[in-house]
Amino acid sequence: MSNSIRIDRDVTIEVRDGTKLRADIYRSNDRQKHPAIFIRTPYNKRGAAGSGGYLDVLSAVNAGFVVIVQDVRGRFASEGEFRRRDLSIVEGIDGYDSVEWIAVQPWCDGNVGTSGGSYLAQLQWQTAMENPPHLKAMAPMLSGASTKQDQTMLAGTLNLYRLASWVPQQGMDVLNKMEKQGTDVSRMRRILLNALANPEETYNFLPLKDSPLAEFEGMGENMWKEALERANQQNPQPYVDYWLYDRITIPGYHMDGWYDHHLWATFHNFRSMQEKGGSQLARTSQHVLIGPWLHGQPNGVVGQLNFGTAASGPAALSNYTIAFFNKYLCGMDVRLPVIRYFIMGKNVWQNSDAWPPHYTQLQRFFLHSKGHANTSGGDGLLSREEPHSEPPDEFIYNPLYPVPTTGGRLVNQTGMVGGPIDQSHIEKRQDILCYRTPELDEDTEVSGPLDLHLFASTSTRDTDFTAKLVDCYPDGRVFNIAEGILRTRFRKSVFKPEFINPGEIYEYTINMGSTSNVFTKGHRIGIDISSSNFPASDRNMNTGNPLGEDTEGIPATQNIFHQSNYASYIDLPLAKNNRI
Repeated sequence: MSNSIRIDRDVTIEVRDGTKLRADIYRSNDRQKHPAIFIRTPYNKRGAAGSGGYLDVLSAVNAGFVVIVQDVRGRFASEGEFRRRDLSIVEGIDGYDSVEWIAVQPWCDGNVGTSGGSYLAQLQWQTAMENPPHLKAMAPMLSGASTKQDQTMLAGTLNLYRLASWVPQQGMDVLNKMEKQGTDVSRMRRILLNALANPEETYNFLPLKDSPLAEFEGMGENMWKEALERANQQNPQPYVDYWLYDRITIPGYHMDGWYDHHLWATFHNFRSMQEKGGSQLARTSQHVLIGPWLHGQPNGVVGQLNFGTAASGPAALSNYTIAFFNKYLCGMDVRLPVIRYFIMGKNVWQNSDAWPPHYTQLQRFFLHSKGHANTSGGDGLLSREEPHSEPPDEFIYNPLYPVPTTGGRLVNQTGMVGGPIDQSHIEKRQDILCYRTPELDEDTEVSGPLDLHLFASTSTRDTDFTAKLVDCYPDGRVFNIAEGILRTRFRKSVFKPEFINPGEIYEYTINMGSTSNVFTKGHRIGIDISSSNFPASDRNMNTGNPLGEDTEGIPATQNIFHQSNYASYIDLPLAKNNRI
């Protein structure tokens, strides 16, 4: 477009209860009507204008869209109170009213879409369930699912790292508002600033329920205490109920990364919309794009690996997002694949109409050893042969000496780095069991969902088991590909905890999400088993007490079985032309 771009700041949008929400509006100065892309954020509309790097506002305006970025209720320039527990109560209504306000403005042609990642995606689901008449498409990127589904994937554990980062970051704006109202917030400000500067103090504080962050109470809620209540199933009203997919009648674009903690939810939401969407259009117009990225960081260099220029992506991703809206807001004949995903190791993009791809098939690999799979120097083996009579592997999990989080599905903040990070140094620990295939004779692709079936016993009535899929390089480096965790009391359901009998063997299924990776010829495919991944997940103190109560833990003796009747295994979705 040759017209200049006009930016209107802090435009008031009044919703039905009289609360005034404020937005920045970016549009062409051509006095024409255009379709609109609407972004709602709790993170400050000025900083979120780029939608997390997945929609460049100026490019969208030049492509013929109006972009509206709004502070949600109670955040920054908008009036009202921000309470995360009210997400499912007020945000859908606020979104509905805002969409309908946008649709009748003189610069809008009546077609509105929503965009944004992470919390911004959660807000879109709430709006879409309200079915505003002029909402025609949504792009919930990096999206979680409901609190109930989140708890299911976390298998009863607490994402401690994320909570310890999120509370102080969001608390600052709450304190600023309280201070303007005359409240002395100096002490709480010191606590939040210290938590940001020294996050390890928050992670390591025992008991967790008495963390200094538990003192932070603002705008009618205590984020820290309520998160512990949800994890302990003590809060009967979770913040967000299940997404009601059958209420949603519009196309969707679901973008994520292989190293994002919301990856599982992206596929869950995609499949649920295909199966349960409230219209034929919704069921047949869902799209997924997955790159080798972290949460909110679409770069070619991730962790310690460089996935090449094909993975470097803010501009390309913005163009893809614009293409989605061109198709569903403008009616353009744009061909979008159902699923577009990045194959790591091979470092290329691939299109598919299903997940897992049709060219894969499950091949079962069993865990083996002579009873000494501890460390990468042990005798652990991963093979297609079924085990018969083999001694179990044993390790001691001490909650006061947990396995440290090393890369994985993290956000790069508060001193931690996510993504693929060499695991070889932590694999020297005796409380990590390592199982490996022989060296591969050919490049071998694994693309699809991953579940590890583990037969194990423990000396305590509750503990955790963790799993990692790893890529073992000939030079000794070992890079994490996917991961999962299970709290044993929640092995059947996160809503019906059931303690185990010490010493008894149980089968546990550890959901490791999905991946797409080529293990190069000469590499080995590996599985690492342990009982902690701290602070990505809180450490189980092995007492059976509610999460956050314990100051001291109990060491647990863990046994992993691989023998007849107790054959631990993983089904790997291998490309059909690969045989190991």
